[in-house]
Amino acid sequence: MFLDLIGELDMAGAPVLRQSIVQEVAKGNIFIVIDFSGVHFIDSSGLGSIIGGLRRVRSNQGDLFLTGIDDELQKVFRLCELDKIFCMDSVRETFSG
Repeated sequence: MFLDLIGELDMAGAPVLRQSIVQEVAKGNIFIVIDFSGVHFIDSSGLGSIIGGLRRVRSNQGDLFLTGIDDELQKVFRLCELDKIFCMDSVRETFSG
């Protein structure tokens, strides 16, 4: 399952992402790819929604993958050491192929 994000992942967008992940897991989609190609800003609530999503899918024996992360967002992920817990490669091609 792919979730394409657009705009800012902040206090307004984080609950939407969180609910989307909850719904997908409830449908049995436990391997989720979040595409950040359209995201230009993320704050702590956005990071929290991603971490919460990771916990949810992994508690159901799934995983969460991140793709399309630009250099600026990668700096945020590295600063928070989230690059150590998320797969942030070009996974869209891997799963689509």
